[in-house]
Amino acid sequence: MNRKRVPKGQVFLKKEEKISATLAALDAAHTEMQFVEKFKELYPDDWEKIIKRHNAHERLTPEGKSHPMPNPTQYLINTYRNQKRKERKAETAPLTQA
Repeated sequence: MNRKRVPKGQVFLKKEEKISATLAALDAAHTEMQFVEKFKELYPDDWEKIIKRHNAHERLTPEGKSHPMPNPTQYLINTYRNQKRKERKAETAPLTQA
């Protein structure tokens, strides 16, 4: 019996680097949806990978069950929020002295 599974691991490579580059391409007063649109523009292949992974989850999940991956737009918004949180945490981290 062959059991099909959704691949584990990264959805796309160099995620933090690409998210940071997308943030740098936007002005300071941007919305989450502007971030999503800019990401789609800058990295269309990675956007397709996100969609394919989500579709694989949808296809292989039994009817009536849920899977862990949010829809592609929400996945990018969550990634955006996590990156912003990391950046804020890095800015407020106290400097250690030797």
